[in-house]
Amino acid sequence: MRIVEQTLLEQMKFSDREIEKRKLLFDLRDEDVSILLGCRPAVVERLDWAINEFYARQIDDPEIALIIGDSETLSRLKGAMRNYILDLFSGVYDHAYVNSRLRVGKIHWRIGVTPKFFLSALRRLNVVLCSLMDEVTDSPIELHGRKEAIQKILFFDSQLVFDTYINALSTEVSAAQDETADYAKGLEEQIASRTSQLKELALTDELTGVNNKRAFSEHVKREMAAAHRAKRELSLLYIDINDFKLLNDTLGHQAGDDLLVKVARHLEKACRAGDMVCRLGGDEFCILMPDAPHSAAVGIAERFAELMYEEGSSPVGASVGIATTGPSTFCSAEELLKQSDQSMYKAKQRNKKNKPGLVCIDNPELEPDAPAPDDGASPTLVGETG
Repeated sequence: MRIVEQTLLEQMKFSDREIEKRKLLFDLRDEDVSILLGCRPAVVERLDWAINEFYARQIDDPEIALIIGDSETLSRLKGAMRNYILDLFSGVYDHAYVNSRLRVGKIHWRIGVTPKFFLSALRRLNVVLCSLMDEVTDSPIELHGRKEAIQKILFFDSQLVFDTYINALSTEVSAAQDETADYAKGLEEQIASRTSQLKELALTDELTGVNNKRAFSEHVKREMAAAHRAKRELSLLYIDINDFKLLNDTLGHQAGDDLLVKVARHLEKACRAGDMVCRLGGDEFCILMPDAPHSAAVGIAERFAELMYEEGSSPVGASVGIATTGPSTFCSAEELLKQSDQSMYKAKQRNKKNKPGLVCIDNPELEPDAPAPDDGASPTLVGETG
């Protein structure tokens, strides 16, 4: 059942047993109920006087007068007070009575009547009702019993009203806590998202969009450890663009930037899913290839060279070095990078006599000291794009 379909009594879980316990707590017994019911005729007869007297005392207090506000509100309050007093002397204090008192508390809470004002009003009502009993009761013993019964029912009412105050306050606190928790969760998600974005930016080369040197350092350590555990090979391609500084000096930095972006895209197309393309800085790139033997690395290098050739019109070429470690013995990540760099240098030395636009791959099938071919026939020199 939705909460809006429940009475206040149900929301606050007031059972028959709880109501009876509350009556006993204030010593509100059957004889008191009979006394209150017996007072009803006299109360009805003098009800208008009692209500007017009560509110005359109330509006004497400037703070309470400010809460009441205007004559129309005062008129409505007098009508509500009429019903309230009649219920006091009804002799029936069951679920409906308790629920009505809880409603009184909720209304007072909503209009901003604080506990001090409510207790003050209750005391004034007690004074007015006791004055009424003084006028209609001859026997001191009967008068004492009537005043005692009135006091008990007013105390019974007051604790119900304060239960509503406490419940309302607790609900507001819970709502505020939920709102705070939702805000904190949203803020946490924003921070996590922003942190992820910042981390991605920190690990991404701004110009080409591939991994940067910092990302490479993280990836190579992780992949090296994984290769060692799985006893699998790990290869690294090291790519350096030939005569890049000369290109910048002659054609301008924009032409250099365009070439870097093109190289990065070709490297991404050439590699496999799971391979990591990184820009190490300047005109140097690498591809980290988990579970890739040397032959697979050569194939990826050749695919990159083919892509560069297919596009054509490249003013400069590139040199590609290859290093592989595993599966039985492994070098360090630093040594793997050093080996691939040295391999790239060999390719660059062989490529010096060739035309621009050639991609030279350091292939172990070449003798280390063999002269670089002067045509594009060797499998280590791919494409004449100049």
